[in-house]
Amino acid sequence: MSFEPPPDPRAARRARVSRWLSVALALVLVGLLGYFAFVGYTGSGELVDEVARSPDCRTPAAFGWAYEAINYDIAGDAAIAAQPDPEHCTVRPPAAGEAVVTDDGIRIAGWYIPAAASIGPAGPTVVLVHGWGRNKSEMLAWAAVVHDKYNVVAFDLRNHGQSSGDQTTQGALEQLDVKAMLDWLAATKAPKQVAILGLSLGGAAAVNEAVDDHRVGALMLASTHATLANAAQARLDKAGYPLSVGGAWAILLGGLIRTGEDMSAADPVQAIARLDGRPVLILAGGRDDSIGPNDPNELLDAATASGVAAHLDTCVTAGREQMLEACPSEAPGWVLGFLSRALAAPST
Repeated sequence: MSFEPPPDPRAARRARVSRWLSVALALVLVGLLGYFAFVGYTGSGELVDEVARSPDCRTPAAFGWAYEAINYDIAGDAAIAAQPDPEHCTVRPPAAGEAVVTDDGIRIAGWYIPAAASIGPAGPTVVLVHGWGRNKSEMLAWAAVVHDKYNVVAFDLRNHGQSSGDQTTQGALEQLDVKAMLDWLAATKAPKQVAILGLSLGGAAAVNEAVDDHRVGALMLASTHATLANAAQARLDKAGYPLSVGGAWAILLGGLIRTGEDMSAADPVQAIARLDGRPVLILAGGRDDSIGPNDPNELLDAATASGVAAHLDTCVTAGREQMLEACPSEAPGWVLGFLSRALAAPST
């Protein structure tokens, strides 16, 4: 006759607890996956597809400057001149034509603004590249800083302003837009020296193009992130989303799925180290919460560690792309001082 001991109630409790823990863990994992899928889907959609085109449609004529339309019919600007508030246009400017097209088929529109000084088209030229959700009209304040001494080019990146395209890739493909405009500039004006000032997305596009494009002699990067992951994390933190580090990488994965482009490959911190000694000015806002708090220093450290002549100027009261408003006396001097050193007139 065999004898079986009674079941141990503690073992039964442990088994029940183990099952409940397994179920709870599975639910947590499913919840986390669902949360990151939501953040990645919505965040990448805003970053890539849903750029709200700026209503600002001012032209250089608003500043009393002569200018040349690049790749669109300038006759369409007459409707803009008639707007009661060109910073909040109710008409759409003319779309870009076929004269300036990127290697992947995007039509780019812009302006060429001769310097107030009589330097001619071969004189030093500053190319202005706007940020995410902005357009070339919003770079006119920067044009005013340099216009007295330098020729100016301003243009719309893809999926912004008058240019074509329906996706933004945070510099991965926008560097092709910069290249197309530099190609136009070289073919039509042939300046001896070129500098680029890029804001935010424009900075990422500019520094990535400059790596292999030695037509660019100097760079100014304002409100520019070191890595896109840092910028995405900063925006999630600002919006109050938890687990922002994982959420940032979910957004990058979502961007890869939407565009087929690894947008993190265009991180400025990687490109700035490959500029072969060409000078860089980094302009940062002390209250810029659209990028990581240490991003300007990350850019500076990466540049100087590779022998790039880089300098950082910080406007402590400036938020995102608010340098000129917050530091109206200091910021123009930083830019003009840098350009006078970087684009010194060649000896004759």
